[in-house]
Amino acid sequence: MKQEVSLSSDQEQPESRQPLKRTASSRSDRDLYQPYETPTLIYEILRILAVLLLAVIARMRPRGRHHIPRQGPYIIASNHLAWTDIPLIPIYVPQKVVYMAKEEVFQGRLRWLARFLGAFPVRRGEGDRQALRAAEAVLKAGRVLVIFPEGTRSRTRTLARAHAGLGMIALRAGVPVLPVAIWGSEDLFKKFRPEIHIVYGEPLLFKPQGSKITREEIEEATERVMRSIAALLPASYRGVYAEGLSPAPEEKAEAGKLVSDE
Repeated sequence: MKQEVSLSSDQEQPESRQPLKRTASSRSDRDLYQPYETPTLIYEILRILAVLLLAVIARMRPRGRHHIPRQGPYIIASNHLAWTDIPLIPIYVPQKVVYMAKEEVFQGRLRWLARFLGAFPVRRGEGDRQALRAAEAVLKAGRVLVIFPEGTRSRTRTLARAHAGLGMIALRAGVPVLPVAIWGSEDLFKKFRPEIHIVYGEPLLFKPQGSKITREEIEEATERVMRSIAALLPASYRGVYAEGLSPAPEEKAEAGKLVSDE
């Protein structure tokens, strides 16, 4: 029998039926869930400066930009190799974005930067209803939400199992999910002009089959997005999602080149 999850914002995910261990204890804490919107002029200036800087220190290789929706709301879901992914992922996205970031980011010295970039926290490993509501509010406002489904940077440079929150948000919001793959970002500032690839895949849309979302639908949506990301990555980066996938387009091209050279 399928387990169901109500579409109501006040319902918890089936994985977490107990009350949250900790709630916002002050107005300052609550405000963290209301993302700061960077002024458009400042945002565009920072974007231009970033593009110019990257042209000097790296070799950018974006692909699939025609898949980027022209307007929100939608979700960007990406793998996560290094802190540099945070500014790199949306660099070719015409809209301003909002980040769902792990709560630890808001407890350190760079808390102000996370706020300035338009981020709100999520408590991983538990049903964070406050973060879920914040994500829904962002999307209802027509904005773009960036999620790193693995929850943190990959230390092995390969995909790890994703958290189910991505599937829940995608199903509840009913907006497209843009799968994005990035690699080479782990070498930025470590190697001389590294190649950084950012590939934007075809958007995916998920709809519940009934009036309630099932656990199976959440897991299936999350799995499908992650396998879409994996398919855009070279085989060595695919990790737990490698099984059953064909070579990435650039690997096929390289293989063809080697055959023609022989």
